[in-house]
Amino acid sequence: MPEDQAQAPSMPEDQAQAPSLPEFLAERARKASDGRLALDAAVGLVLATGAAAIRPGGWVTLGSAGACLAAFGFWGIADRELSERKPALGPVGIALFQSARVVAVALGVMAGLILIFGTLAVTLGTWIS
Repeated sequence: MPEDQAQAPSMPEDQAQAPSLPEFLAERARKASDGRLALDAAVGLVLATGAAAIRPGGWVTLGSAGACLAAFGFWGIADRELSERKPALGPVGIALFQSARVVAVALGVMAGLILIFGTLAVTLGTWIS
């Protein structure tokens, strides 16, 4: 290699790359117990619907946090059922659980974006106007 070309610094071989957010969440859901996933889904659903019904200050942010938790629980349940019962499900059952995972991801991403921007709106308020 010519001396004028700089070599990019490399990461040590023993240092593993940190997982992306989707990889981290999928791993966490796969390691959670069935009860924990059901609790996440139920608490998230109650929090989201309660925030929408009562409408306290910052209810959109609170509701979106609940929707994120519910989507995580529902994705984990659908993924678990798909991985454990795939041979017994048949093509229609497999398609249903795969669709449920896609819907849970879509709702979770939308709720996450609303949570981020809602938190910014509540935090900044009329400070920047």
